[in-house]
Amino acid sequence: MFSGIVFDLAKVKSVRSKGGLKILEIRLNKNIKNPEKGMSIAVNGVCLTASLIKNAREFHADVTAETMKKSTLSEIRAGSPVNVEFPVQPHGFLSGHIVQGHVDCTGIIKDVKKENGNVIITAGYPQEFARYIIEKGSVCVDGISLTAFDVKKNAFSVSVIPETLNSTGVKFYKNGSKVNLEFDIIGKYIERQLKADNGEIK
Repeated sequence: MFSGIVFDLAKVKSVRSKGGLKILEIRLNKNIKNPEKGMSIAVNGVCLTASLIKNAREFHADVTAETMKKSTLSEIRAGSPVNVEFPVQPHGFLSGHIVQGHVDCTGIIKDVKKENGNVIITAGYPQEFARYIIEKGSVCVDGISLTAFDVKKNAFSVSVIPETLNSTGVKFYKNGSKVNLEFDIIGKYIERQLKADNGEIK
């Protein structure tokens, strides 16, 4: 489980294919704490498994065909900046919100503008996911926990403070940029329970 608080804006060192997988070699600017092969790591909001830990700042992660189909990782190239987060520890703070690293869909940046020192990002998304996002609710954009406002059936906006802008890939967003979106898991469980109560799930 993650929280949507980015640990580091890292860089993809290399990308190669092997047996249907895309293998990302990622280099961090900070040391990994207690690195272990097989640990979960969120890359642009996608939960991946570290297949190799080279050192305290470099690791490999394998991306399956299904993950590439559902996320923007299919477009990752050597030199691409990526948001990286490590799992929440049981004794730590949950500073953002509950994030699984299971991308629901991709969205498209529709507008980027500065306002009162912050940056307002508007993203479009498939209308079928509208039931999972609410005004002032949490949404995960490329692994970043943000608060949605001006929510419409196929678009929403978020306000990004300077700290988040400077320490994540948001600084590279422009109109037409593609982003990974994960909606709040709590709403999904509630929806399923209601369907079960109504006899819609056998």
